Amino acid sequence: MTGLLEGVTVVETGVLMTVDFVGRMLGDEGADVVKVETPQLGDYLRNIMTRFAPDWSTFHLTLNRNKRSLTCDARTAEGRDVLARLIERADIFITGNVGDTNRKLGLDYDAVRSIRPEIVYCQATGFGATGPYAEVPTHGQMMDALGGGAAPMALDDRGFVVPTGDPLGGSGGVVIGPLYAAFGVACALARARATGEGSYLDVSCADAVIAAKWLSALPLLNPDKVDRAWGDGGTGAGMGESAKYQHYETADGKFILFCAIEAKFWNHWCRAVGRDDLLAEHRSDLVVDFGGGEDELRREIQKVFHTKTQVEWMQVAVEHDIAMGPALRFDEIHDDPHLEARGQVVVEHHPLFGDVLTLGNPIVVPGEKFVVRSAPALGQHTDEVLGELGYSDSEREQLHAAGIV
Repeated sequence: MTGLLEGVTVVETGVLMTVDFVGRMLGDEGADVVKVETPQLGDYLRNIMTRFAPDWSTFHLTLNRNKRSLTCDARTAEGRDVLARLIERADIFITGNVGDTNRKLGLDYDAVRSIRPEIVYCQATGFGATGPYAEVPTHGQMMDALGGGAAPMALDDRGFVVPTGDPLGGSGGVVIGPLYAAFGVACALARARATGEGSYLDVSCADAVIAAKWLSALPLLNPDKVDRAWGDGGTGAGMGESAKYQHYETADGKFILFCAIEAKFWNHWCRAVGRDDLLAEHRSDLVVDFGGGEDELRREIQKVFHTKTQVEWMQVAVEHDIAMGPALRFDEIHDDPHLEARGQVVVEHHPLFGDVLTLGNPIVVPGEKFVVRSAPALGQHTDEVLGELGYSDSEREQLHAAGIV
């Protein structure tokens, strides 16, 4: 973790992948994130998808790192007292509960604000806390679907299917939504520190999917207002048929994504490879030239790319100011020298599984090394947190005996 949020305390409640990710991001920046889980049950993500062992899924290891786990039954008076003491010292409260769940638990915004007036309260849900669908429980693709990012795929005579693959293919409510939530929390925290005024944030992950489609939003929303006579701003082609914005295989069987659609990059590449005869292949009447429908040009470019390895081509890119970069499979990212230098794949020293490769932090702070604190076992920090809240040894024993924590 970095130290950007050192001294900030976060209470995380509600079982939802999006909330887990919001807490993870805050924890990665140094906040003390206390994850509140139900005794014996915990976050069901501990056992979802691929697992290293029972209760230790890859989802849990990824989304719940840099947190502490406190088990607490909020349905009991004693459990609510524990949470009240925790909230008294918190700066941020994040929840993924929908409907009136938080009100029943005494964890709605008004109740939390009465304990801690300057609290930043973030309710991050699939469809948001207001509107006709507010009480509908959601899965990730539902967020994408409402946001226009997971349209049904026809499957011949078998009806329609959900799009498969990386959730970012549909803008990814489970990824983009938490990013907006974490950004909103950071903004609200800055205001709270400056004014003493707390905030309630209602973040819908489906809304975030829509927001992430900014690149195509206005033409899609206003088709009758787009003057087709002005064209598409001058591109000449789409990605599929492009010659100058395209994947090319290198001499070692790897790939480079070549993006020489601006005249300067095309000219730099042509001169760098000794192919001045290709300089005239860029259309000067276009803002950017994708080289559409030029199959012969694509074949000629591919011949050139087959003369050097991926590493050698990146040396050319650096030396000659050319927009192109490695096209990697995800299982190759830990071998890339640039990503390694930026610490985007790190070694986590897990107490049960030994050294594990995991993802780093895209927020790089010079002079601060990012270190992962492994995801906690269920209730691992319960006694530790209760001690910080002022519970004596005997009181903690009583709470354990009653199954409240």
